[in-house]
Amino acid sequence: MLSILCVKALTLEGAGNGLKFLFTPQWERLYESQVWIDGGTQIFFSYGVGIGALLALGSYNKFHHNCHRDAIVVCCVNTFTSFFSATVIFSILGYMAHQKGVDVGDVVKSGPGLAFLVYPEVVLTIAPSPLWAFLFFVMLLTLGIDSQFCGVESLMTGLVDNWPELLRPHRKKFTLGMTVFMCMLGLPMITRGGMYVFQLMDFYAASGMSLLWCVFFQTIAICWVFGAKKFYLCIEDMIGYRVSMYWYICWCFLAPGFMLFIFIFYFVKYTPITMGDYVYPPWGEALGFAISLSSMLWVPGYAIYFCLSTPGTWREVLTAGITPVIQPRAEALLCAERKAVKDNTKEFSDVEQKLMERTDDHMENEEHDNFNDRDISIEEKVALTVEVECPRSPV
Repeated sequence: MLSILCVKALTLEGAGNGLKFLFTPQWERLYESQVWIDGGTQIFFSYGVGIGALLALGSYNKFHHNCHRDAIVVCCVNTFTSFFSATVIFSILGYMAHQKGVDVGDVVKSGPGLAFLVYPEVVLTIAPSPLWAFLFFVMLLTLGIDSQFCGVESLMTGLVDNWPELLRPHRKKFTLGMTVFMCMLGLPMITRGGMYVFQLMDFYAASGMSLLWCVFFQTIAICWVFGAKKFYLCIEDMIGYRVSMYWYICWCFLAPGFMLFIFIFYFVKYTPITMGDYVYPPWGEALGFAISLSSMLWVPGYAIYFCLSTPGTWREVLTAGITPVIQPRAEALLCAERKAVKDNTKEFSDVEQKLMERTDDHMENEEHDNFNDRDISIEEKVALTVEVECPRSPV
């Protein structure tokens, strides 16, 4: 569907102006904090980082599945799809700007309604337009359901794995109940003022600083508490080879540093949330920050709870808090056992080879000595035999 729209959009008058606007950088926008927070969190949201979808779906893979290859493929496909869809959108925006006689940047602002304003414009130019309009909105519906499937699956997997005895026998009923509950939570967003509620949730909860906060501490926990080197070796055990050290540097330094920079820059250059020309009141911003804190406070909150509820000195509590408690899968234990057996076998083979070499050298030396001794005894026997058979003359 996107390919068909792309072919049609590129043939529209003014599409070149839209593409020029897309690929012409506006360096002054780098001073805006929202550009950085949108760019960073969009990567997390589009790749499913930090929301548990990758962990939930990846947990069903076999232990030796090549997750490194899959990660590269997903990133490349996702980035290509983003560029592809941006080409279609800005081609249509160029066409709309040409029709209205205005600049491309003045046609429509980014937001949740962009797909419902831009794509129908080109759908109406393709005959028969009702058919293509139907297919287009079916595509949007399937994309939304697919995205929700990953999000709901990550939530269900986490809850069921945490309370397996209670929830696993009733997983289907529990999933149905949670989907109905979340559907009811989303009903206010389809009311007359629901777009303002949606924008508030999107800005402060779904792709805002709360997601950046959670991903930052996930990275710190994996790379600096569990240990990036252990994580690096775990990947080697799974896929059978070592990945580039570039990823190790990204895990330890580049990714945490980049997220910390965005987080600080966000507050230094903070701009209040808006919806077109509408500026949210102070109580709306306070509600948005409360929504963000509902996710962010769990990180320091659990740390405080752990320190207060764990017996022992502060040093013992801190040591227990930063010591990973991991329950490896059966396949991981089997792989570790095979690796240990292989290393022991190799070590035993090396020792055995050295012993065999020493034994061979010793046997060669003994055979050489025995050979010399055997030669002397034969000569003596021959001499004695000749002496007996042919006695010497008394003269």
